[in-house]
Amino acid sequence: MNANPLAGAGSIFRREMLLFRLKLARPSFVLSTMITPLMYMVVFGLGLGRQVRVDGGDYLSFLVPGLMGMAAMHNSFNWVASGLNIARFYHRTWQLVMLAPVSPVAVVAGNVGAGMARGLIATLLVGVAGLAAGWRPEPSVALPLALLLETALFAAIGMVIGLKTRGMEEHTTYTNFVITPMGFFCGTFFPLSNLPGWLSGPLHLLPLTHANIALRQPGLTAEALWALAALTAFAVALLAAAVWVVARYRE
Repeated sequence: MNANPLAGAGSIFRREMLLFRLKLARPSFVLSTMITPLMYMVVFGLGLGRQVRVDGGDYLSFLVPGLMGMAAMHNSFNWVASGLNIARFYHRTWQLVMLAPVSPVAVVAGNVGAGMARGLIATLLVGVAGLAAGWRPEPSVALPLALLLETALFAAIGMVIGLKTRGMEEHTTYTNFVITPMGFFCGTFFPLSNLPGWLSGPLHLLPLTHANIALRQPGLTAEALWALAALTAFAVALLAAAVWVVARYRE
């Protein structure tokens, strides 16, 4: 095995992105990626945006960053987790990756990097749709930093779940009971301050909550720095967990 722990990561990344590029060329695939965020944006952002005020601003300005965070979460997680399930149980190509002379670090780096790229592309599409709908964000370095950390940690979760599940049905269970509830309860559609303390407190232990906080900050405020620090801690822990799972993976 190569002494460089990242040797081979680029090949894994390019393979995953080649598969993604083939799907990205299909308009139906792009539309299917966008349909849910667009529905939320039209129903809540445009339908209620002029009547609802949040934190002194219009609701659309509050909603779009939340939808971007949700799109980053769903796409980075699902692409990696479902891709690993398909590679393991249907195409049987994951076994070839494990037989290749590459380190677990390289395997994680290649797959997580591809998951991040896919999540960021989906997020960019949501942001463009938000701009077309009238969203006018203030330039902030906190937004891209939060998206990079968020896509990295959820892609890492996707690797852990994708390698631990025993079938697509089990993957769907994790999506329904972990990922989807985070999308609704971590501040995507309403401020957590609207919830009672006994409920909002535990929600601050979830990564999407901190991603949504950072995405809505006008700059590197104290609140943004705390949220970015929490996202960094989540990302480091989950990437380490993904490397550990790959290193101990056995069919």
